[in-house]
Amino acid sequence: MSFRQFSSCLLLVFALSGWLVGSPTAEAASESHGSAAAEHGEGHEGGDPNPLSVDPDLAIWTVVVFVVLFLVLSKFAWPAISAALVEREKRIEGNIAEAAVKHEQAKKLLLEHEAKLASAADEVRALLEEARRDAEHTKNQIVAEAKQAADQERDRALRDVERATDAAKKTLAETSANLAVELAGQVVRVNISPEQQSQLVRDALGRLSSMSPSKN
Repeated sequence: MSFRQFSSCLLLVFALSGWLVGSPTAEAASESHGSAAAEHGEGHEGGDPNPLSVDPDLAIWTVVVFVVLFLVLSKFAWPAISAALVEREKRIEGNIAEAAVKHEQAKKLLLEHEAKLASAADEVRALLEEARRDAEHTKNQIVAEAKQAADQERDRALRDVERATDAAKKTLAETSANLAVELAGQVVRVNISPEQQSQLVRDALGRLSSMSPSKN
């Protein structure tokens, strides 16, 4: 039996003994003792009883009642009271343990939630970085394709210019040759056959091509 249980038992015994002492039996004993004291104290005129005086009969009766109640309660009532107190202590300890477990579970869930938030933040940063790289790659690809298209357009324009230049040179050479032949014929008053005219044109084109800047 623990000290707390023993103290509880004593308090209960004191309460019951006080109730029993105040019962009709105790009051009858007290009245009989009081009548005897009254007969003994008839010679004392107007004297009040001493409040510090001890009544031996009442004290003995109180001790007897206390011992009897203590034995009865220890034998019959106290096991049930002790079991109820132990059960209450176990229930309180169980509630405390359950609260501690729930507290640990809440802490664990909080840590998991914080870890998920941190992981989500890392994933968002990774996605933003990947999007930035993709945008940079797309921009570089667009610039490269535009530069390639511009270079191709420039090369085609240069080829067109070269072809137009060559065609203009050829036309100019043919015109010049025809004009020269015609002038020469007028000068010498000699008719030149078409074959001779073609030969003269080819010769003039050959000389013009050899003198053009592209051949230098």
